Order: sequence, then C-alpha cells, then structure tokens
Amino acid sequence: MLKISFIGAGHVAWHLSQALENAGHSVQEVFSRNPAKAKDVVSYLYNAQVQEHLDFSESTSTVFFLCIPESAYALVLPELLLPKYATLILVAGTTSLPEAMIQYDPLRESTNQLGVFFPVQHLQAERKINLSHTPICIEVLVEETEALLVHLAKDISDSLYLVNEEERKRIHLAMLMAGVFTQQLWLQAQALLESIELDKQLIQGLLQNYMQAFFANQVLASNQESAKLQDTRISLDHQSLLEKPEMREIYRNMVELIRQKTI
Repeated sequence: MLKISFIGAGHVAWHLSQALENAGHSVQEVFSRNPAKAKDVVSYLYNAQVQEHLDFSESTSTVFFLCIPESAYALVLPELLLPKYATLILVAGTTSLPEAMIQYDPLRESTNQLGVFFPVQHLQAERKINLSHTPICIEVLVEETEALLVHLAKDISDSLYLVNEEERKRIHLAMLMAGVFTQQLWLQAQALLESIELDKQLIQGLLQNYMQAFFANQVLASNQESAKLQDTRISLDHQSLLEKPEMREIYRNMVELIRQKTI
C-alpha cells in the first residue's frame, strides 16, 4: 500500500483518487486553491484530509499526483514542497518532463523524481468512468520512477504504454481530433437536425456504422457522396445552411481533403 496525496481537485483527481484507493492505496491529502473542491474530492475517500497549502514537506505520502491545468504548472511547481525522496507524478498530455523538472527544481538539488501518468480518456466528475480498460501512458526520466508508475498503472488499468514526449504529444492530439474536435461536428449535426425539429437519434445508426468501420480498419467512402462533393453547387448550398463562418471554413477544408483523397 502506498500513501498518496493530490495537488488539484478537478475531474482527474476525482477519478484517480478513488481508483487508487479501490486498488488498496491510501490517499492522505488533497490540495486545491478552492478548498470546497478539495472537500468534495475528500468526501469520496476514506481518511483523506484537505490540505490548505503547497507545503507537503511533513506529509507521510511518498507519491504526489499533480492534477492541475498544465498552464498553471509555472505558478504551482516553484511553490510546491515535498518530502525527501517522494515522487511527483504529472498528469499531463503535452508538458515537457525536463522543463517541468526545471520549474520544480531549478537548481537541481531536489531528491524528488518526476514522471508522467497520462490516462487516454477525457474524465468528468459527473460521469463515473471505469478506468480498468483505460490506456495509461507513462513517461519517466529514470528507471526507478518507471517501476513505481508501472506498478500504479497496473493497479487500476489493464492497458499500459511506455512512451516518450513526442509520442505522448501525438497521443494527446489524436485524443483531441477523435474526441473534442469531433464532438463539435456532432453538435453541429444536432443543431441542423433540431432546426427542422428532428432528434439526433436520427443519425445514431450512421455514427455507430462509421465507428465500427473505423475500428475494423475499413473506410466508408461512398462514391456517390464523394461525387456530390465535387459539385460546386451542392457545396455552396451546404455552406449556406451553416450559420457560423468558422463552420463554413471547416466544411470547405474537409471537402478539399476529401477531394484530394487524403482521408
């Protein structure tokens, strides 16, 4: 059993803290600049306490998860004080591990090691997600840290990847492309259907068909639909139905990609 603390009390901390306790570890403290959020995360845990500051030097924890927006690293890392030989784990998609080390320990005098623990999933506190099949990407600077992070990852998931910084950044971008970006297109499709008083369930079967084909390494490329997109009149008609200029630009770019047969 490891004693663990969390810096940050958002969606990621909410999920990881519970998953790690369910795996037999013990969460000791949760820090947030918003104490109400820390109190909420603690309410789901067994013996954790709300930490009111970034000085963890007297903590009994040996592992610390940094679950804050990566844009806040430059503010938080210089203030963070950890016990000797404790490991700091960044839950980060794009931050450079060496750069984070310099922000945390500019003089390189610390006994703490850093690593990255990156779940390939968009986590939301209001949506309980079973992490047991969620891929977890690990990046480390030293072998000793790798053993610890692999141990933690295996405790909560059956899918583990050892990656470098470049690979992790590409995975993060792939997540955006397949998830957040695609969701915006789904919402636009929903708006078009609602404009004629139809429900998004109308295209549920179509979406499922495309997803099944994608994971079966099949490309659903209808020659008929591709031919329609070659017709400038149809393209202009489609664009007239899109209210936002940004969406019209996206439409034009996607049509051009299809015309070039690059997707």
